[in-house]
Amino acid sequence: MLSVAGTNDKNILDRLSLEIFGKKFDGGVGYVLCESGTEIGIAKLKVNPENSAINSIGILPSYRKKGYGDFFTRALLNVLSGVSEYITIDYSEDYFLQFGFMNSEKGMIIKSSDIVFPHKCGH
Repeated sequence: MLSVAGTNDKNILDRLSLEIFGKKFDGGVGYVLCESGTEIGIAKLKVNPENSAINSIGILPSYRKKGYGDFFTRALLNVLSGVSEYITIDYSEDYFLQFGFMNSEKGMIIKSSDIVFPHKCGH
């Protein structure tokens, strides 16, 4: 079973960040994706009512290419769309276009009410 939860446990955040990104978690709001109680993914967010940002999302190498990253991203977008008027991504990636994101000077942006969730998630 998959679950997504926010955490401030520095040990978990640092361990996952080191394994996925090669560096310690350097602040922000940390979210963790778990499969049957095992931490397999991490996201770094900035959250506020006007604009929330996804700084990074990553999945452990042994769990990649199984749809976990897509599930995690969709779950985070769902949470953030209920909190903030706008959501930004700190980098540009074509993957986010399917949700309605537009490229901007600093990455990508969408008004929360404009998010589209395609029906292709495998989880």
